[in-house]
Amino acid sequence: MCATIPVKPKFHSRYCLTLKFHAHIFLKPKFHSDPNMTSSLQDKILTLNDQLTESERRLAAVTLECIGNLAAYSATELAQKAGVSKATAGRFFRRLGYENFNEVRALLRDEADRGSPLYELAGVRAPADDQAPLARHLANDLQNLAQTFDRLHPADVERAVALFAGAGRVFIAGFRNGRVLAQYAWALLTQLRPGVTLAPGAGLNLAEDLADLGADDVLLVMDFRRRVTLLWPMVAHANRVGAKVVILTDPSATDLPARSDVVLRCVNHGAAVFDSYVAAVSLINHLCTSLALILGDAARDRLEEIESLHDHYGDLHR
Repeated sequence: MCATIPVKPKFHSRYCLTLKFHAHIFLKPKFHSDPNMTSSLQDKILTLNDQLTESERRLAAVTLECIGNLAAYSATELAQKAGVSKATAGRFFRRLGYENFNEVRALLRDEADRGSPLYELAGVRAPADDQAPLARHLANDLQNLAQTFDRLHPADVERAVALFAGAGRVFIAGFRNGRVLAQYAWALLTQLRPGVTLAPGAGLNLAEDLADLGADDVLLVMDFRRRVTLLWPMVAHANRVGAKVVILTDPSATDLPARSDVVLRCVNHGAAVFDSYVAAVSLINHLCTSLALILGDAARDRLEEIESLHDHYGDLHR
């Protein structure tokens, strides 16, 4: 006996998911609101954009531009940066549902600590009686997948694939948890096309690895919390030499998306201590599968050559 949960997409029916699993692990997912303050603030701004005055729109643009380090600003500094009055800034944040900008700063500073396993462990509670830990974990990952693919714009996905297909070379960057995703993307892409480089490579020679990055190339960046400071200069370097930038990131997006050509956001809310990367892994798999279909015979020929080399080396069990 099987149970079917239809997950109705809010935006793009193309990515509608139907998830099936055995009834003996029947779930009651607790679909919660997005836990990321930056994502919530961004969504509120975009929702109200058409209702904002000209000065409020300037402030909204500055807020989105600086959202990654917004907590470092005072209300006066933010207003000055946007060229509006402090009164306009106060009215703007009240329209977004906050008492004042200080409340926004406090929430953002709290958000900055998230992503630390120690922080998340402090909030772990015993599982509810009606849902076992394994079932709760599964429900959380299903929700991450559904929310991610609901929010993805097919045109962005297709453009990313087209960039990978047409690039002279593809450089893939990632650190910490993002490093695992970068390695997975490299493992798939390198089977489909030549000129795929993981940066930094095994020797951790970042400058040498990116020295050849040029205008015909693509930099694929895994920008997930907790972030390292190296990502910013890497993207700035790509911008300077004219390379395209595709970024996979979480809802707590920093200022890197504003410097990227394609932004693909993946919900990574964890059920307990650690962030979940199920959605990001699934998206990488989809991107590479789509690339294989676009490359056609070229990808097939490369896969056949790889298989013949495996036969030659005898490195795989048959």
